[in-house]
Amino acid sequence: MEKLLSNGHHESLPESYILPVDKRPGLIINKAIPVIDLAAHNHEQTAMQILEAAKEYGFFQVVNHGIEEEVIREMLKISKEFFQLPIEEKAVYFSEDVTKFPRLHTSTTRVNKLEKKVWRDYFKFVCHPVDPQSMDQWPQRPTGFREIAPKYSKFARELGLKILEFIAQGLKLDDNYFNGELSDGTSIVNINYYPQCPDPSLALGLLSHCDPNLITVLLPDDQVNGLQVLHHGDWISVDPIPNAFVINVGHQLEFITNGILKSVEHRAATSSAMSRISIATFIYPSSECVIGPAKQLIDENNGPIFREFKLKEFLSIYNGHIGDTANIMDAFKIKA
Repeated sequence: MEKLLSNGHHESLPESYILPVDKRPGLIINKAIPVIDLAAHNHEQTAMQILEAAKEYGFFQVVNHGIEEEVIREMLKISKEFFQLPIEEKAVYFSEDVTKFPRLHTSTTRVNKLEKKVWRDYFKFVCHPVDPQSMDQWPQRPTGFREIAPKYSKFARELGLKILEFIAQGLKLDDNYFNGELSDGTSIVNINYYPQCPDPSLALGLLSHCDPNLITVLLPDDQVNGLQVLHHGDWISVDPIPNAFVINVGHQLEFITNGILKSVEHRAATSSAMSRISIATFIYPSSECVIGPAKQLIDENNGPIFREFKLKEFLSIYNGHIGDTANIMDAFKIKA
């Protein structure tokens, strides 16, 4: 428990958080990811906007998505309040067991064979399938957590499924292509807490990586930015829009679309001015689902780039090579 950053104030950056020079945040390019209005009347045009954004950036923001502002505000509020709880109240959720849910922990990673820490605490829980017994273990404080968190999580997951439907339409697949096994695995919510950092030039909240799942629905803190996306070799900062969500393509969506859509590397920067919260909802295929390029996207001119596999095989390789996107993808490419 003493490892948690949220347990105190930090006047200086401990040595274990100072990253090697080549891993530190550097120059940021002034560029914006696309913003897409989901309430636009032309459904087909919206589908194509999403498809183009996912091809070019792997990321986009959505507005007018149908999730009420009150739900968003309440979820951000209880998330911040959770990390402000007294140490003894948070202690019951802290665990070193990576398979445990719900779970409170802090981030440690390996960089150039050295164990380094990143400037983040997190609390994660399963939001789908709904397990009443598991929900009994969710925090009772802050007040309202057990009512607000499942309500928010349901809406966030539904938004992800709605985006997948648009993607299916844009690719000329059946509207329901991503329903069932491809999206019905465990959905996980990560509440990320990035405290004020004494020196943001030396540390990161998350190192560069791609998401292992199908699609991610991210609610950023609209008070301070932190998400950075790699675009054609340049890092761009995602400026949050109040009440908007950031959507990004996971590895599984790149496999299924045969590389048409791209899972793009991203990272989390820190701030010396204020702490930051972000809430990520990760939608996964089922563990026994066979994943591979959609057959409708394969023809004599466009052969499959990736082989078929099950999610559990992918996760085994991903967890052994986190942050090494090239090696992860190579493990599933069809060799010439």
